[in-house]
Amino acid sequence: MRAGILAPRYLCGGIVVAGSAGALLALAGINSAARGPLVLLFLLAAPGLAVASLLRRLDLGARTVVAVTAAIAVNVLVAETMLAAGAWSPLAGLLAIAAISAVIGAIGLAADRHGPVSPVRAAVPRAPDRGLSTGT
Repeated sequence: MRAGILAPRYLCGGIVVAGSAGALLALAGINSAARGPLVLLFLLAAPGLAVASLLRRLDLGARTVVAVTAAIAVNVLVAETMLAAGAWSPLAGLLAIAAISAVIGAIGLAADRHGPVSPVRAAVPRAPDRGLSTGT
């Protein structure tokens, strides 16, 4: 493999490890100076990287923009839902973001296992249903 391909993988791995450490610090109730920034890193990186795993066909710039936007949207929707339900809890929000990111990541892994959809098969039009019965 080329170094240009390995560097982003190591960078993403480091971000995941650092963000997960921040999430674990928060869940364990350990206060430190690094906890806040690492939790924020987790809140952006977990859903962002999960969504980016679904967008392998896009170039790096487009994938980054969509992933960051999706991460912000997931965070806002979780916060709004918790506030509307009257169940606001920072730790529950952190767990909800982790669960949503895990589900999105699992969908990305399942899509990788099945391979890409063939462009020829996806472009084959289906016969329209005319509503006519052939049995009468």
